[in-house]
Amino acid sequence: MDNIRYREAFLVLDEGNTGVITVDDVHFLIRALGYTPTEQDLAKLDQEFAWNKRIDYFWFTEILSKLSCTKYTYEQIENAFFTFDKNRYGLINIEAFKTAMMTLGEPLLEKEMNEMMKDLPVDEDGFIEYESFCSQFQSSEKYL
Repeated sequence: MDNIRYREAFLVLDEGNTGVITVDDVHFLIRALGYTPTEQDLAKLDQEFAWNKRIDYFWFTEILSKLSCTKYTYEQIENAFFTFDKNRYGLINIEAFKTAMMTLGEPLLEKEMNEMMKDLPVDEDGFIEYESFCSQFQSSEKYL
């Protein structure tokens, strides 16, 4: 099943059906397929393919198989949110969440954060109900 998804994603960015995509396209696809590469992973990829900025499908699948990326479980996502919900109300302030996502650990780029923000279940008071977000986050192949 993943191979079909990988092939379809690759073909979307293979403009002109040349059979190759750019290293930058690979960076994008890695994240779009739900992996969370570190900057070190991406820098290693850039270095490995510095001689040839074009990657075919075979190398693309090899890259995916070697990444030290993580997919998260519902419990891992929920536990991370407890950091923001100290009173255990089940709500997280959207501004605090956005700031943390863009500054802590392996920070998201503004473009990535804006994409994620479109999918967040934010209430009229500016809070995320994290149980529904965790369920949505885990079921979305976009993030996992």
